[in-house]
Amino acid sequence: MAETQTQEKRTKLTGDKRLVLAIGASLAVALACFVVLALLPEPKAARLKDPLRSVLTGLGVLGIASPLCLGGAVLKRRFAASPYFEGKFIATVLSVFGFACAAAGLACILLGIYDLLAPLWSR
Repeated sequence: MAETQTQEKRTKLTGDKRLVLAIGASLAVALACFVVLALLPEPKAARLKDPLRSVLTGLGVLGIASPLCLGGAVLKRRFAASPYFEGKFIATVLSVFGFACAAAGLACILLGIYDLLAPLWSR
């Protein structure tokens, strides 16, 4: 009996460590992308026609969206048995903001890819 409880605690700790590692890694990627964006020289063309900036912005926004989605999922699971609605409401708000950021990040990346491929289609 004690062995199963110890094993459950170990698996829970490794799951918590993985969650913290995933959140930290995604925030580090977001920070790195935004720092690179700040250090890039000013573009000669319009900012909307610079695919590298668009892809880096999309990766940075996806790096911010990931902790929001993960936090919402963890809170939703934690407050599943609670009779009160506040925890579920906060989890839902985090998830909605995370999904909105994920959609914006994917849109930035897809527009950057489109900017790369558009000259090839016009030939």
